[in-house]
Amino acid sequence: MRTPIMAIARHKTTRLRSRWISKTALSVAAGVLALTSLGDFTAFAKNKKATSDTEVDKTASATCEKKTDLVRITIQAVPPRKAMVKWGHKSLGMIPVPHPLVVERPRDSGPLDLVIRATGYLPVHTRAYTFSDSRVAVKLTPPEEKNKLFGYREEPAPSPDAGVPSPPMPATVPAPSLPVAPAGPMP
Repeated sequence: MRTPIMAIARHKTTRLRSRWISKTALSVAAGVLALTSLGDFTAFAKNKKATSDTEVDKTASATCEKKTDLVRITIQAVPPRKAMVKWGHKSLGMIPVPHPLVVERPRDSGPLDLVIRATGYLPVHTRAYTFSDSRVAVKLTPPEEKNKLFGYREEPAPSPDAGVPSPPMPATVPAPSLPVAPAGPMP
């Protein structure tokens, strides 16, 4: 005679046994696949030519030389206009009209905060990085179109008194009242 508890116990072990068999089959298949790919790798490694220490040193020195060389920062004005490029108080040069200005700096020497000024346009402040060669295209804006720039604020209307505070209003203080004497003889 079967009891419900025995049926549940038997069902649970059967389910666990089938999971164990499927996990075992998966692990065997993964092992076979790993061994075949390892065999292919060793065949590839045997056919590959060994590199000497001097070849490794040459490639390492070549990569080090790349890191210590100069970076080229290309600065261009849009629309093409003759403009002065300054880095702080130092003038980096003029942007020639048909061509961009190219500035060479040491790699990883820090960012350059540039100010580009052209006659008839608003000055533009921008930043160029020296991590790698970079190109900076600066859009020049005429003063008539400054309201189209991001962050533009309308200028406040000028006040008629030019900011001078108005004089204080005289305070109206009631006049002190004198006591009224009674209309008769004084005692």
